[in-house]
Amino acid sequence: MTRTRQTVAGVRASARSFFRKPFNIVLLVVLPALSIQLYGISLAQFPKFEFFTTAASLATTGRITGAVFATGALAGVLGLFQIISARDADRRLSICGIPPRDLLISRFATLVGISVIIAAVSTGTLVVLLPDSVGAPVFAFVGLVLGSIIYAMLGILVGSVLPRELEGSLVLVILADMDNVLASGIFQIDQRITRFSPLSYPHDIVTQAVVDGTFAGEKVLPALSFVAVFGVLAVVTYSWTVEPVATGGEAA
Repeated sequence: MTRTRQTVAGVRASARSFFRKPFNIVLLVVLPALSIQLYGISLAQFPKFEFFTTAASLATTGRITGAVFATGALAGVLGLFQIISARDADRRLSICGIPPRDLLISRFATLVGISVIIAAVSTGTLVVLLPDSVGAPVFAFVGLVLGSIIYAMLGILVGSVLPRELEGSLVLVILADMDNVLASGIFQIDQRITRFSPLSYPHDIVTQAVVDGTFAGEKVLPALSFVAVFGVLAVVTYSWTVEPVATGGEAA
């Protein structure tokens, strides 16, 4: 019970720290809306050449792609900032006797909650911008949640390996941008390549939900596989950054 209280207290403290910063709130609302609208407007300007392979209109495809990109990139960058800002505090807490596992659960739970909020904002923005085109908002939300959590785990991983905000955020945004190009389905890219794109499966779920109003359930397991892989790597790297300092402190 004590451990449960510690975990809940850790989640509350992390959430308070996040929502106390007005800039984070602005990012949650402004970035998804801006990205979705800009992607839709930009892509709509292109004539539909033969190398564009989208089933929906380019404007709709652009807004879907913008939603997936904004959700993934924002979750990743916030995950990166969260881990970097908590790094020294978690080391000290670990030295004081709080198990790194409890700290890890608190950080992960907070990021999953933030990821769900980001996905909800992106889904709401899609519904507002495409009021007659989103066939199944709930299914679109599921796809965006998966993409958001994938990149939240990736943000923890990058933040543990590269604990510098500028360099880490640049790495994440570049990865999300390249990933989104592969996932978008706009260009004719071999599926043997796109299957290694973490955002391709969430993108397919969102696209099918918006365009057909159906659920691409076969894409959920591959998406969860990326969550599992990045999650395990994030756990290993995060624990590595905390435990050695704690051990050294106890030995001293």
